[in-house]
Amino acid sequence: MMYAKMTRNLDTLGRLVIPKGVLITCDISSNDSVEFFVDEETSTISLKKYIGQSCKFCQSTDELSYFKGSLICKSCTYMLKIPPTNKQVLQPKEIMAQMLLDLHEKHPTATQQEYADMLGISKSRVSQLIQKMSNQ
Repeated sequence: MMYAKMTRNLDTLGRLVIPKGVLITCDISSNDSVEFFVDEETSTISLKKYIGQSCKFCQSTDELSYFKGSLICKSCTYMLKIPPTNKQVLQPKEIMAQMLLDLHEKHPTATQQEYADMLGISKSRVSQLIQKMSNQ
């Protein structure tokens, strides 16, 4: 636990400004609720971000489950399980060129557009790969 000692003056209305660095460290944003704890024996005031009973992502209060210290609703849990769509894995030139050669052996009469569709790349990329292979 990090302890920091700072001195701040109260304004005329009795308010205290908490430094931005402390707020960032405690993961407190401008509209978050904060809990106050008062220990009368030691005259200590403690602050803590109020979590409440809501989803960490969407603040829903329906169908919550506890996961690694946070409450997450059923719909957000479902969304987190869905893999990202349209994620294109870029292949190195050598691998893509070899895949193109393999396709050319299987389909020698195919057009560049057909090769591009089979490999999931653009027609111009197929043309570039063919030029690089012919230069080598």
